[in-house]
Amino acid sequence: MVPLTIHVKSPDSQSVVILGGGLAGLAAADRLSDLGYRVTLVERRPLLGGALIEDSPYDGPEPFTILGCHHATQALLHSLHAGSQQPADITIPLEFRLPDGSFVHYPRTSFPAPLHTWVNLLRFAGIPWKERWRLASWVEQLWEGDAELPADLEQRTAADWLASIGQSAQTRSLVWNPLAQWLTGNDLATMSADAFVRSMKPVFLSTHPDSRISVVQDSLLACFVQPITQRLRQQHATILYNTDATQIRYEQDRISGVQLRNGSLLQADWYVIALPPQQLTPLIPERWLTRYAYFQQLSELQSFDSTIVDVHIEQPCVSPRLILLNDTAFHSALITASAPDRTGITLTTTDNPFAQTRTDSRHDAAIPDLLRSWGLLASECKVVSIRRRTISNAILSLKPGAKSHRPIQRSPIENLLVAGAWTDTGWPPNLESAIVSGNRCAEAIALDRPT
Repeated sequence: MVPLTIHVKSPDSQSVVILGGGLAGLAAADRLSDLGYRVTLVERRPLLGGALIEDSPYDGPEPFTILGCHHATQALLHSLHAGSQQPADITIPLEFRLPDGSFVHYPRTSFPAPLHTWVNLLRFAGIPWKERWRLASWVEQLWEGDAELPADLEQRTAADWLASIGQSAQTRSLVWNPLAQWLTGNDLATMSADAFVRSMKPVFLSTHPDSRISVVQDSLLACFVQPITQRLRQQHATILYNTDATQIRYEQDRISGVQLRNGSLLQADWYVIALPPQQLTPLIPERWLTRYAYFQQLSELQSFDSTIVDVHIEQPCVSPRLILLNDTAFHSALITASAPDRTGITLTTTDNPFAQTRTDSRHDAAIPDLLRSWGLLASECKVVSIRRRTISNAILSLKPGAKSHRPIQRSPIENLLVAGAWTDTGWPPNLESAIVSGNRCAEAIALDRPT
């Protein structure tokens, strides 16, 4: 039987096939569709949004945080929800739990940059005074040009580098490691110092608005996936669900089509692969894998799972909180109102094989006692439900040397681009990185548009 060839080309516009309906693929599809391209989005799951959406156990709101420095995420959110339809968000402080059980806020001041960073560091009680002063003085020297970041940050671990600038083991454990895990999913002991600095700089060493943390009282599904899907349908884009791509066909150094599992062949002018590296490499022709370092390096990227435990308790939530934790398997707790008389607590951990503390479902029975020991659950209140979900390969390892293996969006193949939070965007592999990568793919295709 001759395979069916599906041409998605149009006589009056160029066409794009996007493999992967996660947030990176959706961002690229949304931008390209708006620019007039004929878009075909191919998703192997029955739902768009990627693994984080598919593995979610709830149909209702699942609050998430956005940082002020996440400009691409905020721009997309505003474009999807006009005026009064913007999802509600609340600015919340960043809290750290100290060994004595108390909580300390990281201060936010409205001084202009870089003065606000210097003042915040000096006022932050989570770090001993001598270390605060030493760190603030070092940051000041960087601004004034009297000191420079070492050239070998990518070859050193973050733990080693922080120790070299006078941050004690206790401070690394109480402050810097929870911060690194919250922002990147990686431990100080295993991530590169360069990745650590890059993740901290936009939040703490930029403008005052960039350090804002807001919790959105809704889900990624409602805020991004559903409105983008609706816009794609209005633009007459084609969405193929439950469809697997099995092979890339090529002629010389151009893609000539994408073979689907059902035997059909998709053909277009451009192709964007918005898949995890583990799913991308099997599609690449052997000739490209052996010829181009761009594709060879993908095999060097490593990732590990992330586990999220959602706890609902019979206790009103006075105000949302984000608490970074230490000396526990969980690195953060996001506390929000799930109902007028109920509180939702989202505990997050990363199942890094190199981490010293891990958690599994056998420990869920101990969670109520854990919450009580943290002062987050009153003794007379009870836990309504505990639900666990593990996202496979959710966290990209940022170990020393990994930076050079994250690919840019433009591949060496003329009509192929690569999107995903794990690609080289200058951001840790997070929501902002996924959206930035999708935007860059769309911009690269638009720049090559015939005039």
